[in-house]
Amino acid sequence: MKNPISSIKEKVTQYIQLRFELLRLEVVERLVNVMGYFAFIIICMFLFFATAFFFFLGIAELINQIFNSYALGYFCTSAIVLIISICIVLSSKRIIRFFAGKMAWLLTKQKESKKEEDDME
Repeated sequence: MKNPISSIKEKVTQYIQLRFELLRLEVVERLVNVMGYFAFIIICMFLFFATAFFFFLGIAELINQIFNSYALGYFCTSAIVLIISICIVLSSKRIIRFFAGKMAWLLTKQKESKKEEDDME
């Protein structure tokens, strides 16, 4: 016959190990979500910059045709890109806050089933 105290000790130890494993898996899940979000952002940025490059190249060629000057077309296009870049730099706080908010949301969101269980209690 087992000692009741050692049986309780085994159950408590097993419970603590399972809770630790659950916590570890939740951390891994959140990190995987964050890494997936980073990968998605990097792919979107690459596609955006590739598209923007060809768009501005097309604008430069259009201005070249209008003014019949390659130099003027490319300088006008670079001025447009510079103005857009300055606008992005000036609004960098908002952009950073947006992505920081997304990251915080990804790291702190609860599973839907967990929310439903909490609501039932």
